[in-house]
Amino acid sequence: MVEPPVGRDRMEPLATGFGFTGGAVRRHSPAVPAPRRPRVLLVDHVSKVMGGAEMNVVDLLGHPAARAAWDVTVACAPDGPLARAMAAQGWPLRGHAFGAALNELRVVGRRFDPMAKFRGWRELQHATNRLKALVAEVRPDVLLSCTNKDHFAAGAAGQALGIRTLWWVNDILSADFFGWPVRKVFAARARRHAPTLAAVSEFGRNALIREGIPAGSVRTVHNGISPERYRRDGTRPLRRELGIAEGEPLYGVVGRLTAWKGQDVFLRVAKAWAREGKPGKFVVIGGAFNEDEPFAAHLKEYVRLHGLGERVRFVPFLPDVVGALSSLDVLLHTSTKPEPFGRVLIEAMAVGVPVIASREGGVPEIVTHDHDGGLVAPGDVAGYVALLAGLAGDPARWGRWRDAGLETVRRRFTLDRVFRDWDGLIRAGWETDG
Repeated sequence: MVEPPVGRDRMEPLATGFGFTGGAVRRHSPAVPAPRRPRVLLVDHVSKVMGGAEMNVVDLLGHPAARAAWDVTVACAPDGPLARAMAAQGWPLRGHAFGAALNELRVVGRRFDPMAKFRGWRELQHATNRLKALVAEVRPDVLLSCTNKDHFAAGAAGQALGIRTLWWVNDILSADFFGWPVRKVFAARARRHAPTLAAVSEFGRNALIREGIPAGSVRTVHNGISPERYRRDGTRPLRRELGIAEGEPLYGVVGRLTAWKGQDVFLRVAKAWAREGKPGKFVVIGGAFNEDEPFAAHLKEYVRLHGLGERVRFVPFLPDVVGALSSLDVLLHTSTKPEPFGRVLIEAMAVGVPVIASREGGVPEIVTHDHDGGLVAPGDVAGYVALLAGLAGDPARWGRWRDAGLETVRRRFTLDRVFRDWDGLIRAGWETDG
């Protein structure tokens, strides 16, 4: 009698084939297919410079959990900065761009002539038709748009094809930025085309509701960053580049050079600081779009006229954001209109730089006065100077603001939380439609 191999049940026959593995009978459960991920078509036409909206997109889709959770295709301008960033992350790309009549139409804080409006409207119809063809080909479960012009095109395309749309609203829909006709058109299209809008602050959410968008349609998803990517750079490279000694204070403002960002207020603070004979240098970090070049020239002329050349430096946007912020002793945020969110504030707080910010828009949702930063009325030069002087003369207070700012970011403004919020919105739309 031949003994079965050691370890095999003596009552099981030797066999191979379906249900067998060379001996013992083993019942295999059928393979369970992986759950299907919601298909998302992200739409953003920006072709030249990535703004805050695009930076937030890059961060969100760069989160490790995003690839496991969503099947994303990115529709964006070919060869643009967003396309390059998305390609580097490995997301599939599809071409999406507007013609010049719409791409160059500016509606934020500007009046435009009727013919420009008509040409822009015609191009929007063409762009919507092109997007419809793309949506029909990709067959997403959810359309996620990131700019106002993209909201209009994606909303119409989604409604025509029965695809749920999410509008990621990165602006404040108010008279501070948009004329009455633009606000009314936006609200009407949102009510018709967008079951869900996500504002980047409660202030932004309330502005949408005031324009007549149902409160139940509008959610708030505060922006966030990865704290691990914002570890303080102890070499403080910008100081070396500017030739500023370690013992000398360096105060900065960071952002696009445009009037409402208040770099002129920052220069008035520098002038008042110099007049009082206080130590320290001031640096303006950022660049201007074409239409804001006159404002940028005005800033430099102000420095020349008031003899601030030894106090104030201008540098362009720097790829090493962490290094630039780490070089500062205090970040001043000087916007004169409501800030939709204030990403640079959480970036500075994450590297351990105290912030003094304008008390408008979404900023008070980030900064608690005299806990993790300071708040000042917009344009209040004396208020900025007083807070800055108090901070410079009280190292213990500077340290408390720094430590509390770090904790605020880690507790409330991480990419992990942003991903969870967006995953909930995407899946809610997907499951509702499914």
